[in-house]
Amino acid sequence: MGFRSMLKKIEAEATKEVEKYLSSVTSTTNQTQSAKPPKSDPANPPTRWEKAIFAMNGIVAQVSQIDPDGVDVVCFPGSGGGEGGRDYDIYRNLKDTKGLEALVTATPPRGDCKMGEAMDVVLKEAFQRGFDERPCTVLVLTAGRPSDHEALSKSLADAAKKVNKDADLTITFVQVGDDEWAENYLRQLDTELTTTSATGEHIDIVDTIKDEDVQKAVEEMKSGGKSSGMTGGIIGAFAGAAMGAGGVYLANKISKDKRTKGWNGQWKCIYDGDEMCVLDVKDDGEGNLEISGWQEEEVDTTLGSYAENDEGGFNIQHVNPGNEKDLIIGTIEDEHTIVWDDGTRWEEIPPENMHWAAYAGAAVAGAGAAGATGYLLEKKFFNKASNNVKSDYVIVLDRSAMMAVPDTGK
Repeated sequence: MGFRSMLKKIEAEATKEVEKYLSSVTSTTNQTQSAKPPKSDPANPPTRWEKAIFAMNGIVAQVSQIDPDGVDVVCFPGSGGGEGGRDYDIYRNLKDTKGLEALVTATPPRGDCKMGEAMDVVLKEAFQRGFDERPCTVLVLTAGRPSDHEALSKSLADAAKKVNKDADLTITFVQVGDDEWAENYLRQLDTELTTTSATGEHIDIVDTIKDEDVQKAVEEMKSGGKSSGMTGGIIGAFAGAAMGAGGVYLANKISKDKRTKGWNGQWKCIYDGDEMCVLDVKDDGEGNLEISGWQEEEVDTTLGSYAENDEGGFNIQHVNPGNEKDLIIGTIEDEHTIVWDDGTRWEEIPPENMHWAAYAGAAVAGAGAAGATGYLLEKKFFNKASNNVKSDYVIVLDRSAMMAVPDTGK
């Protein structure tokens, strides 16, 4: 399939979701708007919902690469128009983040934090699929203690009793925001929800990450913590959960700072696992990119830009070769990999007969992370993801009124 045909396929799959700060941008093939991220506004901190959305996008971008069927995202309460009615919505088999934010945010946060029905359907479908082929790995992003927490705890305990080993089914709860009741409930789940399996073995399918754990990891990241590949992308998602857009820009900058010669080089452009073309990128060192090799009938060369602000944020973007008025926004997974919001992925081609791990000295893998970051990566969901374990990955997202609360991250 040609690159133009692939772009048409991408555009047909979902509506292009452009970041709010780029809503007024116009571009041509001769000029691009500055990629400089906006400064944060302490007087108007992001809500828990905004932070959760940034985290969700980052995590889906990572784990969709290793889930053979694509990631499922389950939101509660529901919109009323989906299969779960007012209880939940399910967005299935996601291979990238294209259009996901628009789908999820079409219904604003509202109502009680009633998680039971959403979790019940996740567990029911996990057991219907079975675990012979691969495990089921669930992540829950939530702001408050569920109003149906007793029924939820019972459902989790019942599920644990039915599995043969805890690796088959794991559920990691991540607290978004600093609600005290939520923190106490997650602590209870982490310490008290253990049971025995169908074969009588000790089973612990649930673990939790509190807000303070995420904040510590981000502070560690600010001070120069290292990461690479899948691990780097996951840590960037944590930053999104802690800081919203600012965390994404921070994660981008940390990876960018590892480069010594800008973005110059050759990059494989990949979509859905297939290499579409090899791009030649020229960086003038002043925030401007010239990108050639698209193999388009009408356009072979486009422009891009990158910039950082005084607060350490960083952003990168390029013009869509199939639509000069469309800007594609990038997330830097590591210094040799960029994931773009149109579903494409750029991987830098190393020098001949070399691998990046050897070229750089040594790649830092998830298992090598230490401190607060290492603690997060040991949690069940992120341990599997950072080790590229093929699994049925499911993200359960709290869309209750608790998520609409502004969050300063303190």
